[in-house]
Amino acid sequence: MTSSDWRRISELFEQALDLPADARAEWLASLPDPPAVRREVEGMISAHERTDGVLDRPVLPPSDAEMLPHLSRALAERYEIEREIGRGGMATVYLARERKHDRLVVLKVLKPDIAAALGAQRFLTEVQIAARLSHPHILGFIDSGDADGLLFYVMPWVGGETLRELLRREGKVEPRVAMAYLCDLAAALRHAHAAGVVHRDLKPENVLCIGGHAYLLDFGIAKLRDMPHGSGFVTGTGVAIGTMGYMAPEQASGRPVDHRTDLYAWGVLAREMLTGEGPLDIASGLASLPAGIPGEIAKLIAATLATDPAQRPSSASELVDAFDRWRAAGAPLGAPKRPGIPGVATWGAAAAGIAALVFLLPLRPDGSPPTAIAAAGTVSAPAGLAMPVAVAAFANETGDTSLTALGRLAGDWLTQGLQETGLVEVVPWPYALQASERWAARNAESDTLSRVAVLRDETGARTVVTGAYYLIGDHLRIQVQITDATTGTLLAAPAPVEAPRDSVEGALRALRERTMGALAVRASDRISEYPELADRPPTFAAYRSFDRGVELHLAQDYERASAEFVEAFRRDTMFVVALIYAAQALWNDDRFAAADSVLREMRSRGVEVSEYHSLLADYMQAHLASDGDRALAAIRRAAQLAPSTRSPYNLAFTALRMNRPQEALSALLALDPDAGPMRDWPSYWTQRAHAHHLLGQHDREREAAREMVRRHPTLRVALALEIRPLAAQGNVAAIDSLLRDAVALPPDTYWSQGGAMVTAGEELAAHGYRAAAMRYFDRAVSWLANQLAREPNHEAHRYWLGTAHYSAGRWRDAMPYFESLAAEAGSDALMYRGYLALIRARSGDPRAETRLGEAQPHELGRYTAFRARIAAVRGDTATAVALMSEALRHGVNGFPWLHATAYPDFAPIAGADAFERVMRPQ
Repeated sequence: MTSSDWRRISELFEQALDLPADARAEWLASLPDPPAVRREVEGMISAHERTDGVLDRPVLPPSDAEMLPHLSRALAERYEIEREIGRGGMATVYLARERKHDRLVVLKVLKPDIAAALGAQRFLTEVQIAARLSHPHILGFIDSGDADGLLFYVMPWVGGETLRELLRREGKVEPRVAMAYLCDLAAALRHAHAAGVVHRDLKPENVLCIGGHAYLLDFGIAKLRDMPHGSGFVTGTGVAIGTMGYMAPEQASGRPVDHRTDLYAWGVLAREMLTGEGPLDIASGLASLPAGIPGEIAKLIAATLATDPAQRPSSASELVDAFDRWRAAGAPLGAPKRPGIPGVATWGAAAAGIAALVFLLPLRPDGSPPTAIAAAGTVSAPAGLAMPVAVAAFANETGDTSLTALGRLAGDWLTQGLQETGLVEVVPWPYALQASERWAARNAESDTLSRVAVLRDETGARTVVTGAYYLIGDHLRIQVQITDATTGTLLAAPAPVEAPRDSVEGALRALRERTMGALAVRASDRISEYPELADRPPTFAAYRSFDRGVELHLAQDYERASAEFVEAFRRDTMFVVALIYAAQALWNDDRFAAADSVLREMRSRGVEVSEYHSLLADYMQAHLASDGDRALAAIRRAAQLAPSTRSPYNLAFTALRMNRPQEALSALLALDPDAGPMRDWPSYWTQRAHAHHLLGQHDREREAAREMVRRHPTLRVALALEIRPLAAQGNVAAIDSLLRDAVALPPDTYWSQGGAMVTAGEELAAHGYRAAAMRYFDRAVSWLANQLAREPNHEAHRYWLGTAHYSAGRWRDAMPYFESLAAEAGSDALMYRGYLALIRARSGDPRAETRLGEAQPHELGRYTAFRARIAAVRGDTATAVALMSEALRHGVNGFPWLHATAYPDFAPIAGADAFERVMRPQ
């Protein structure tokens, strides 16, 4: 290259940087310059776009000794680091407590020196591999991230021990238990291989044993078949990576490997578990396998140990199929004696290599084993349902042996339906059928033997579905029961179905839908929020729509939530409870007429509902009629009946509308903001702040607002909530600091910086800081006017500008904004019409109140409060007090803000004893 070439390259490079990144390649290809010049520019662009170069790394990554305090500071808001529990070549593992859910978790953190030397790619690839695997016997991780330069991911903390620890203690594994472990690992490998992942390090340290099952750990050196060449992760030809003794010959010699190297390691594990001999004693062969190992399984173990990969089984599916055949032949897998479950510290040394852990429940108080829950996306954490679930063949109580096959058909069909839901872990039908037939054979000799106990003992089921059918004339009656197999407690008994003897398919379909719905409701982690569903479950199709509605409602997507709730009712017209929740969503979406219509439809059906849901319907209908006393009575009773639901929150909401902040605060403090229906619900903190504000507890009010900021930093209402108590205390320095921090926030929102300034001014004025209040009103006017110059039709900015002028006493300046807003919004814009009526009253218009228009039934409280404000502007104390008392009986939406927003109106009568009594918290 000549100096002129380099000048040209530099010029082109500078030009490229001015282009969008996705346009640079096409631009470069279009240049007339020589290929060598274009290649140099391309290389410079590529280097420029890299984010993993040496200069992008921390100059001095924290040392091992510094890592714990560094990590603790970086994750302080999310995790409390307790101690180090394991250390490996690439990572260090810590035990921590997740603050949000108050649970123990494991943090695996990439060592800083490894990250500095090798980059983060290998660790990130491990996370990528773990994230793409979802299987009951591959333990999935739950979170990952970057903690101020330290890469980490999070796993649940569980008991249990590694297979290595078990072998050290016991020497070898009881054959029946070993067979269960080998089947679990074969199924895990089959799933991983199907996802394109080769583990490459299957050994006892990477197998976790809990409750008679085995779980595959550590994908730290796993290989993706589709990993791009040169990624820096996959080991190249000629390099052996793995653990000696468990590596297949081709792996040990550094030759390319595929899924069959995992089958070899599986065979080594099988031999070690069954014989107690170490992996380096492989030359002794399989002669020492204990008696009782099926011949087909023994041959497969031998085949997996073949030196030539071509002589091994072609896939892990062959292993799984062999175990399935063995079980179907009459030898179900299981562990009559559970392996020991050591203390929580026993697997810490192995944890440094653990890629992920399954969600597990701790040991029960009676010492019974924990229940394994499949990875996310497969099985939900149970609320009242222990897993797995087994369905027995239905009992033929007709006396007609020609109908016996119907019982097997019912059990098989229901099992298939449960498997398709993906919500519960299900015992495969062949094993449940085998256990059912064993019960039937034994029951001929003894009628006291419980089907539930037999299925529990034979299959390991923790919940058992049993059924029976009877002949009534020419009709069959079919019924189902769902039983907790551990306690014998009846969990649910869906309504029986009847059908003509020669046409039972429709009846079975209906019964299956209802049984699937009952189990889905029991398995849902949201069950406590919806009492009655467990006792009167809908069909499964209706449940799915209902569950989608719940998810959308929690995300505050009320329009789509209401549609899903209505769809749930359409799919099961006996499921009228769904209409109650549809009405709630419609109400939250300000579609009051539609909410009232839905509730009327629910009542017209004549379907009996629980007292709780009847109270919820009464509560909403009372609100829609502005009957505050009736609404408060209904929601109080509902909160007593179901204190773990959202009802106490709704009680607080209603009490605040009626100036009862102490009752509201008591209801809110009884709720756990980190559990149940209040988890991740930001409005909880809004109501907490409102209650403290009305009680004059401004320090506690600010704490609630700051907690909302911490938990929900993107919600802009928190700015106004935090400014309000500061204004009540006259702390303008702190207000200014918050407003300076908000300068960088996007302006185009309802709770904008301008809105926060108006809030500050109103609250300062209400607490006697008039001069300071005027400064904030003027700042708000300037800020909002600038925004409207950019976007003249912005509704929120126009509203706040109108209120800034009004609260500052510039009534005529405020009028154009409220006139245009009322005209555009139509007859429902009570807020805008209310301000117009107040401005008219201030000008002496005797007909000012007519500007309020007609009151809608649901808004009588706010409507009457505007009438009280108009009377106060005119100096009519008696009328203002009477109307304000009436308004509070209706319930005033937005009452916690009213004393400040209405301060200019109530100022003429503020000293009157009668008015002070009305406005004093009840």
